[in-house]
Amino acid sequence: MFKTFITRPIKSNVILALLLFVLAGSILRFWHLSDQSYWMDEGYTVNAVISVVETGSSILDSGQKYSCPTYCYPTALLVKNFGDSPANYRILATLAGIIFIGAIFIITRRLFTTNIALLTSFFITFSYWHIAWSRQARWYTLFVLFFWLALYFFYQLLDSDKNKLKNGLLTTIFTILAIFTHGLGYLLPLILVFWATVDKLIFKKNLTKQTLSWLLLLGTLVLAVAEYRIGIVSNLSLHYQLPYYLSFYLRSYWLFIALGVFGFFSLYETYKKAYLFLFTILLAYLIPLSFLTKVVHYRYLFHITPIIIIFGTLGISALYSEIRHLWARRLLIGVILTLFATIGGGMFIPQTQYFLESDNFETLGNRPHYAYTPQPNWQTAYGFIADHRVDDSLIISSHPHFNKIYLQEAGYWLKYNYLGFDNRNEYSQHDREFYVNARIIDDLAELISLTSDTHGFIVYDFMATDNRIPADILAYIETNFELVFHEKTNLTSEVWVYEF
Repeated sequence: MFKTFITRPIKSNVILALLLFVLAGSILRFWHLSDQSYWMDEGYTVNAVISVVETGSSILDSGQKYSCPTYCYPTALLVKNFGDSPANYRILATLAGIIFIGAIFIITRRLFTTNIALLTSFFITFSYWHIAWSRQARWYTLFVLFFWLALYFFYQLLDSDKNKLKNGLLTTIFTILAIFTHGLGYLLPLILVFWATVDKLIFKKNLTKQTLSWLLLLGTLVLAVAEYRIGIVSNLSLHYQLPYYLSFYLRSYWLFIALGVFGFFSLYETYKKAYLFLFTILLAYLIPLSFLTKVVHYRYLFHITPIIIIFGTLGISALYSEIRHLWARRLLIGVILTLFATIGGGMFIPQTQYFLESDNFETLGNRPHYAYTPQPNWQTAYGFIADHRVDDSLIISSHPHFNKIYLQEAGYWLKYNYLGFDNRNEYSQHDREFYVNARIIDDLAELISLTSDTHGFIVYDFMATDNRIPADILAYIETNFELVFHEKTNLTSEVWVYEF
């Protein structure tokens, strides 16, 4: 497999540079990995892993299944053998992020040149977003790794007459792993079928009717499986989320986008096939997420952000080749590195707190929708509850899976739709909550009845108050119960604890 992956010898100085990148990337990604509190989605992962540890499967206490086979089952083994710490729940994402530093070098080198690949690997190593997502108990970096390995071996399969069987097998394996890691992986086989058609028709000019028939059959089969598993066709509806994605990525990756535009006009003819290949992948995700769903999650495009970085490095290469004087070339590199380190998304000093992808209400002005990742300090809030509760204290939460994680009980749930939609029943069944089988508080009358003659705590975050928990319930809590804990981490990350 290693010979299949390394198609050309790599010079020793390049290997040394890569090892330094991996070392630096490891420090940044492992630094105080347990210190930051779990955020909402991490809690779901931890809860599913706990189910695997306790029962051998990711069937939750509610009887519902939480699908995370490629992340939760290996993580359960780590937790069993090395203990129940945040670092052990996050380490698989961390390792995937570190491995990707080397993988993106090999992949980019196959498409372009060693220098472009080395520069891309450097930017991935010190990218704030790649560091941040490598430190979460979620599978985004694992999906990135499997996704790009599938693309690499697929490109090898089409572009080389050597190791056809091995490349085809590895493409299949990593595509399946990508699909099982994240639902976005279902688009990958369709991309591969489409590009195989383009490659045969445009670049090799030998698309036969028989090959076309097989490709169409394979594409139809993949689409049928995706429809069966996630309703990819029947659930389609038109929306217009493109401005949100463009706005966020122009803000976050402006340096690479600006450089990428220059590189495109300078190097397109030189790398036409590789450019079209990467643009196909980018548009295959940007268009559906921008027009076919009403949910805006910027992390759903995280796996294609390496394309933006690659385009940026191509722009740097094009600019560098245009400059003749050595001092001017050094100045160019110095300016780009300074911009990257200060306002261009670079991170060179290890941090313990990483804020994930969010819009800023204060700087963006009035918008019909804001996308954000809430990261309140659940760990400290529940630590306060644990220190002040008595044996029969009731625990009511906007996120009862944290009741299970921090207090080992399901407690009660203030019912609402997590995504802010009208359907409040989406996460409940038989008066029980989806994740930990918490008992549900449906309305104010039920809350009053439950809290009238007993002791307990209510804990909720900013997201729960953002047009989700009914206003009459929030008003009653604020008026009748005592605020005993409050912490604000950032604009969208607050947590309150009330005692009754």
